[in-house]
Amino acid sequence: MAFKQLSAVAAGHQAPITPGGSELVRSRFGQPLAVADHAVGTRGVIGILPAGMLPVSLYIRVPAALGAGFKASIGLADAAGDISTAADDGGGAWVTDNDVGAAGGYAHLVPAAFAKLATKDEDRRIILKVSGAGTAAGLFTLDLIYTNA
Repeated sequence: MAFKQLSAVAAGHQAPITPGGSELVRSRFGQPLAVADHAVGTRGVIGILPAGMLPVSLYIRVPAALGAGFKASIGLADAAGDISTAADDGGGAWVTDNDVGAAGGYAHLVPAAFAKLATKDEDRRIILKVSGAGTAAGLFTLDLIYTNA
């Protein structure tokens, strides 16, 4: 099951931000989650890693609690729309079973998988996957910091 895609960038209606040189860029991707989206395994595209870019760090921001038990995993998409386990995509999820959304809050993360990523000549989809059910609707936001490879 996939949640309703509401990100203009992730849906392909707006181009992702790309740096002109060696600077870092921050792109914010938000996804409103309905209570029905809390089923374990629900997933969808939350953002885009532009072609030729490598991620540096990410922030998870959840302004209001999504409910006890809410957990999320994040990573690049495979052809089937799930989190890729390919070596050049980081070998698996960037973030696994993160519970920041349960009570709401903010987390800065530098996933070990970022060191394993290889650049590609095409944009890559970033997947948000519910790995623990919550109880409330709310906004899940991912800020991705990336640079030219």
